Parts: sequence; C-alpha cells; structure tokens
Amino acid sequence: MALPRLLARALHRAAAVSAPAAPDFNSFVVRTNTCGELRSAHVGQKVTLYGWIQYQRQGLFLVLRDFQGLTQIIIPQDEAHSHVKKLLSDAPVESVVRVTGIVSPRPPGQENLKMPTGDIEVKAETAEILNFCKKLPFEIKDFIKKSEALRMQYRYLDLRSFQLQHNLRLRSRVVMRMREYLCNLHGFVDVETPTLFKRTPGGAKEFLVPSREAGKFYSLPQSPQQFKQLLMVGGLDRYFQVARCYRDEGARPDRQPEFTQIDIEMSFVDQAGIQRLIEGLLQYSWPEENGSITTPFPSMTYEEALAEYGTDKPDTRFGMKIVDISDVLRLSDIQFVQNALSYPHGTIRAICIPQGVRYLKNKDLESLKESAKSQFNQEIMEIIRRPDGSLKSLLTKFLGEKQQLELIQALNMQVDDVVLLAAGEHKQVVGGISWLAVAPR
Repeated sequence: MALPRLLARALHRAAAVSAPAAPDFNSFVVRTNTCGELRSAHVGQKVTLYGWIQYQRQGLFLVLRDFQGLTQIIIPQDEAHSHVKKLLSDAPVESVVRVTGIVSPRPPGQENLKMPTGDIEVKAETAEILNFCKKLPFEIKDFIKKSEALRMQYRYLDLRSFQLQHNLRLRSRVVMRMREYLCNLHGFVDVETPTLFKRTPGGAKEFLVPSREAGKFYSLPQSPQQFKQLLMVGGLDRYFQVARCYRDEGARPDRQPEFTQIDIEMSFVDQAGIQRLIEGLLQYSWPEENGSITTPFPSMTYEEALAEYGTDKPDTRFGMKIVDISDVLRLSDIQFVQNALSYPHGTIRAICIPQGVRYLKNKDLESLKESAKSQFNQEIMEIIRRPDGSLKSLLTKFLGEKQQLELIQALNMQVDDVVLLAAGEHKQVVGGISWLAVAPR
C-alpha cells in the first residue's frame, strides 16, 4: 500500500507545481483587496481599498472603481467620523482615494444583482484623497457617447473605460498564451530583432531616422523578415517574435503606419505543418469566454477561391458562389450562349443574389451592366424569380420548362432572388463575374 500512496503524493505535488497559480492582484501593494473581489465571505473583515470615485450620492455612499470592478462604500454619518464624511462627500467624481473600513452585508432587499460585489458594502472608517479630480471633458461611463476625436485627445481618460481595459487585458492574455504554446510546448525561441537597421530595397516605403553622422540615416524595419535568413542560417530552426512593424505609406483600411504582428519562422517544414501549427496556436490561445475553436480550419485553394467567390480573400458568410451553368444551357437555342461555348475555353457563369429584388432596382442592375461592359468588355444578363415561381428574363423565351427548372435547381433560386449571368471566353467571363461577385457585397 505504501507504493500507491507515494505515487499519489508525487502526482499531487507534480500537479501543484504545473498548475498555474491564480494571479495575486494585491502583492507588493498597500491595499488588502481590489474593488472587484469582495464577497459575502469577507463580511466582518477590515479592508483597505484604493480606486477612483465612480459615483457619489448625497453624502450617503459612493461607488469606488479600480481595474477589477466596483465596490459600494458607505459614508459614515456619526459625529465621530465627521471628517471622513466631509472628505468623501466633497471629493469630485474620478478623484483617487484610499478607504479603510469593515465589510458588511447589504440590508435585505438592497442587494445589487448587477454587481459581482452587490451582496456587500464597506463601511468607511478612514479615508484619504490621493488626488482631487478637476472638471473632465467627458464622464467616464460607457453609456456616455463621445466623439472619436475627443476620445483620442484624452486617451488617458478613455483608457479608464471598461471596453478599453478589457481590450488591453485580453490582448495581454492572448499573447501570453501564444508564448506558452510556442516556447513551452513546441520549443520555439522568442527572439527580439533590432528596430534600427539599414534600408533594404523593395517592399513598402520605410521610415527614416537621422543619425549623428551627416547624410546617413537608420531605417525602421517594415517587417522582421530582414533578419529571418540570418537566424535560419545560424541554425535557429524555429523562432518567433511579437514584432513591431513600420511602413511609411498612406492610410489604408487594412494597413497602418505602425502595427504589431506575430512573426513565426521554421526550417524543414511544409505547408501542412504550418497550417497545423497556426490552428493549434489559435485554438490554445483563444479566450475561453468566446467559445471554443474546432480544428482543422476549413480551407480552399487559391484557384477554388477565385472560381467560387471571385476574390482571393472571400467572406464565406455571404455564400453567393459563382456557379458554372455551361452544362445547363449547352443544349439551348440561345445564339450568344452557343457563340460563347464555341470558344476553346468558353464558359457560362452566374451568381445568385438572395433577395436581390429588395436591394437591386433597375437602375442598379443597369449600373452593374455598364461597369462590367466598360471594365471587362463583358455583357451581363439578369434573371429574376417572381413570387409565383416563374423566371423573368430575356432568356426565358428560349428555354423550355425543363431547362428553367434545371437552372433554378443549379442556382438554388428562391423567390425574389436575382441571378447575374455572363458568357464568353473563360478568362474574360471570370473577370467580369468575379467583379460582380464582390460588388454586391
């Protein structure tokens, strides 16, 4: 029996060592608790809290806020604590204060279920104003509407909001999990490459930093790839860094002058290995409160993306795939269809826009046709499915009932759907219909 007990103890010690400890928010500081952690179990304890005054009501109570949450503070009304009452009653909102008091349960019926600390309150005994707050340009409340320009001008105040606090802490947690996954589980080395370097040809424009030597400048790297080859050749076969990148170019929706990226490099690997690594990395670091991620991720080739969506970065939530209907119309008597299919690479492609009648008026359809004609020299025809299920188009008089039914099935047309159709040489048709695939979105 001794061996199983020893083994159990060893496993218990190993689990205790490997299990991450809960973060101690009160280490190295003079507070006893944060404003978000007090519960009924703390009733009767003497605590010291530091934070910002979120709200104050008629000298009776105030709500104290820090990065962990909110706690209600009861302002004493007795003569012995008159100085504490005056101090806390006169302090402006957003002043920084220290409060020491006793944790007490709230009176029955006065619990606040919307606050995690809503079952308790702290009866203040002593208090100190660490910093009086002057009049602010806006209130630090999430429901107060502020212009983006005002928020950026007073960024240090905007950072007190719940959303920005959440964003910064979420980013920190995700990056830490990424480091754990790469370093601890898969043997990567975290390498920080230089920020100041010589200019390299090609790529985006770089920011220049003047040096003490006349006529010579440093360059801020547009990405860490300038150093990748050195590390790989040096035998560091797997490394990563959370890299700052700089690009001196005009603002674009998907690019900023300064941004951060996770840069990962591996030697002796193939495409499938990289895909599995990134899938595992995202799955491991994904926040639990946002649900789970299943792997492997759906994937498609570049050719499939262009053929089905008309772009190499499709938003698959929309559906609206480009469909090849050459076989459906091959036996029709439509002259331009037969002319199109007579090309060596002739094809007929179509895209179905769900409920397109609601969004595309006649002028919109004409505009799309003109754009396709001017930009791709491609004729476009529309087909609309009426409420009675029939098709409205110049083509329908050339199509029998069977062919119309096959067309409806091939495109999965529903009532009020609009289909845009193009026919001709493959490259030209794909260009025109690909643009239409992106334009309605």
